[in-house]
Amino acid sequence: MIPKLIVFGGNGFLGKRICQEAVTSGYQVVSVSRSGKAPHSNELNDKQWMQEVQWTAADIFKPDSYHELLNNATNVVHSLGILLENENYKQTLSKSPTYDSKSRLLSFGAGPNPLKKSSPYFTYEMMNKQSAIILADTFKQKILKKSKKEQEKANQRSFTYISADKGFPLIPSGYINSKREAEIELEKMQRYFRPIIVRPGFMFDEHRNAIGPRSFIHTALELLYCGNKFLLRNKLQLLNDLIRPTVSTQQVSKSVLKNIENPDFKGVVTLEEILKA
Repeated sequence: MIPKLIVFGGNGFLGKRICQEAVTSGYQVVSVSRSGKAPHSNELNDKQWMQEVQWTAADIFKPDSYHELLNNATNVVHSLGILLENENYKQTLSKSPTYDSKSRLLSFGAGPNPLKKSSPYFTYEMMNKQSAIILADTFKQKILKKSKKEQEKANQRSFTYISADKGFPLIPSGYINSKREAEIELEKMQRYFRPIIVRPGFMFDEHRNAIGPRSFIHTALELLYCGNKFLLRNKLQLLNDLIRPTVSTQQVSKSVLKNIENPDFKGVVTLEEILKA
């Protein structure tokens, strides 16, 4: 029987690479997102694996829109979340590197335009925490409908949550706090599935062109990390905690699949462990 993997946020920056790695690993893959569309890509390799994925639309806050997808599901991935409670920041990260985009990059911490109506869901509490809890609870309810014998096979099921290594400078503490709070709630569900908590640092994509604000941040962080490692020899713990290595979405995806396929693994996957994948 072909194993099935359901990725919520499967058309996102990291989610699409998890889908790709799963297809390569022989999984039947279902991507769930608001649009239900495959991500745009001009790469031939991407177009090939994307044809193998079932792209589905649903609202994670409305279980009725996706509960049927969880029938007989054994592995679920939550790859949703926000870095800022500002609905424009993801657009800024993906734009070409202009003076304007870099200026906005430096003011990321600023709140959204008070004259613009924002989504009530676009908060740390809802996107980073409640969306994961709602999905995990819906998954749990499906498991509870199975026979007692099947319910006891928790090691054969997994729920992967993409968390974070640490907070980032200039990013509100609500970001990392919401991630940690979600982790605590998911770990309480070990009776039903293996909670896999993945904690990457700042992510980049190995196959995307090196342009745009995300590349600008990646380069800056790499320079800081190398300077701390080779010039300061990692002697200052404060800097070691603040300046962390970056990680590619491909490395994170390999780590996710590696731990899903290990029936004995549950718990936290640290940044250091991800980098070894």
